[in-house]
Parts: sequence; C-alpha cells; structure tokens
Amino acid sequence: METTRRTLMLSSMAAVAANLDATRAADRPEVGRARQRPAWEPMISENLPDVKPSTLRWLKQLGGKHVIFQGTDRVDPDGKGFWTLADVQRAKRNCDQAGLVLESMMIPIGFYRAACFGQPGRDEEIEKVCRTIRAVAEAGVPMMEWRFWPDFYWDDRVGYYEVPGRGDARFRAFDYERVRDAEPFDEIGVVDEQAMWARFLYFAKPIVEAAEKADIRLSMHPNDPPVANMRGVARIFHHTDGLRRFLKELPSRVNGITFCQGTITEMGVDVLKEIRHFGGQGRIHLVHFRAVRGTVPRYTEVFIDEGDIDMLEAMKTYREVGYTGPFVSDHTPGVEGDTPWGHIGRTFSHGYMRGLVHAVNATA
Repeated sequence: METTRRTLMLSSMAAVAANLDATRAADRPEVGRARQRPAWEPMISENLPDVKPSTLRWLKQLGGKHVIFQGTDRVDPDGKGFWTLADVQRAKRNCDQAGLVLESMMIPIGFYRAACFGQPGRDEEIEKVCRTIRAVAEAGVPMMEWRFWPDFYWDDRVGYYEVPGRGDARFRAFDYERVRDAEPFDEIGVVDEQAMWARFLYFAKPIVEAAEKADIRLSMHPNDPPVANMRGVARIFHHTDGLRRFLKELPSRVNGITFCQGTITEMGVDVLKEIRHFGGQGRIHLVHFRAVRGTVPRYTEVFIDEGDIDMLEAMKTYREVGYTGPFVSDHTPGVEGDTPWGHIGRTFSHGYMRGLVHAVNATA
C-alpha cells in the first residue's frame, strides 16, 4: 500500500513538472531554431512603355502583379493637355483584364512645359494637371510620378553618349566635360537656382494640394544627370539636399520621392545612408533599382550585377526601413536581339531583383 501511495505521489509530481516545462517551452523560442520573420514582399514591377496586352503578358509571365505605367504620353490621344476619367479607365481596363494592378502613372512633362519654362500659360497647365490628378484618383490608381526640369533631354545635348560594355552590350555613359563649356539652350536660356525653385514651388504647391484632396500619392524623380548646372540651367534635385528641401517645402503626407538608386549613386553620396534617411521617414514611394559605375562628373550605366553599389546590401536596407512599395529596373543596357524598349535587358534585371528579395528573406 505504501509503495502504491509513494508511486502515485511521484507520478503526480512528474506530471506537474512536465506540464510546467511544456508551458515554459511554449513561452520561449525553440532551442536551436531562430524565430522566423514574416516574408518581405515588395512589389517587383517594371516601368512599362505602354499597357498593350503583349506588354502586360510579359510582365505577368515574370511574376509581376503591379504596373508602373511610365510611357503615358499617348493616354491623351486628342492632345487636350489633360486626362479625363475615360482616358485613365482605358489604361486601367487593360491592366484589370490582364489580372494586374495599375499602381502608378507618370504625369507627362509635356502637360506643364510652360511651368518648367516659367512662361505665361502655366496657370492653365496647373488646372489641367490638377484635373488629371483627380481623374487618376477617381479611377482608383494610388500614385503618380512626376519630374521638373526644363532641359529634359536624354542625349548628347546633356553629355550622354554610348560605349561598349560586357559582350559588346550598349551602355549609356555621361561625361560632364562634353557639355561643360556648351552654350545655354536657345529655348531655355540661363536659369539660376533661386529662379528654378520659384518656378517649381509656384507649380508644385497647388499640385500637391490637389493630390492631398484626392488622396493620391506623388513621387518626384531627381534630376538625371545629377549635375548642379546644365548649360546655364540650375538643377534643383541634383543632390539629396535638394530632395530634403523638396519634402520640407511640401510636407504633405502624400508627397514623396522616387528613389532612383542609379541617379543617387551618381550623386556620390552614401546610398545606404540615404535609403535609411528617406525610407525611415516613409518618403520613398518608388524605387528605380539600377546600377552604375562612377559618379558625377563621369559615370556609366551598367548591368545590375556589375555596379559600384552592393545590391544585396541595398535590398537588405530597403527591408530594414520597412519599404514595401514598387521596385523597377528603370534603365537597361542594350543587349543582342532586344527591342527598342529593352524587354530582354529588363527581364535580366527583373530576375536579379527577385533573386535578391529571396536572398534577403532567406537571411533575415
């Protein structure tokens, strides 16, 4: 009898101890296993030249779900200088039918040339751009990208030229010496920094106010190439200091920047530090994830895997600051057999970005 009582008592104590150990184990991480973070899933997308069914199929075949519509000049087929709801819905309908989300549309810089030039007619342009913003918001598109510089050129007029790259790919390079002593543009003249800020803020304040009322985000792209002065024209977003002032002057919750990693690398700043600065404030609305070698006054746009910046560390930093918005490759070198827009080159960049996201998640 005594043996039975003692056995029962020991059994009861063992059961209590086992339950207590189980409770404690449930309250702490499993030994030898790291607690996993939720998978980071930013929007891996691409700047699209159009929203034709074939272009959208290409994006979907690569696993894209969100459309960054950059080539928007033909959304206004009648040349009105603004978009109606019907104009935007035509573009959105194509995306909807493809099972994709139209995430962003570029405001055509042609809609506000007078504003960039500081000329009469800019008030009418402001009203038309505000009307466009309202139409895009009404269609359910959450973001618009914009730019602001009158010398909006991408060729030898601003120091760009072509050089051979890996496997004779066509790289775009920039050398400020090619334009340092060039005469001012006939159509623009000389514009100092103070005048350019005045032009920009005159235009931007009502634009941001309209976006805030419509509850749609705006994303400003920095100057490219990022030089302080291009043939007599001040470029106010040639450095991250200018982007800081931009956000200070226009502190609206809808206002943010396109973190063009290529352009910001070209500025010669600490790219990871700038990701932490702007991303930590929630002000990065779109990322152009591309690589360059060199900085102003001389650099070359290269393949995504051969630039000066450690792209894995950059991707880790975007996760660190909690950025979950769109990534696009933006520019691509010209490769053999590619289309003028660069489907093949962008496909390489897209796969590389997606691989980096997987790598970041695997090491988190």
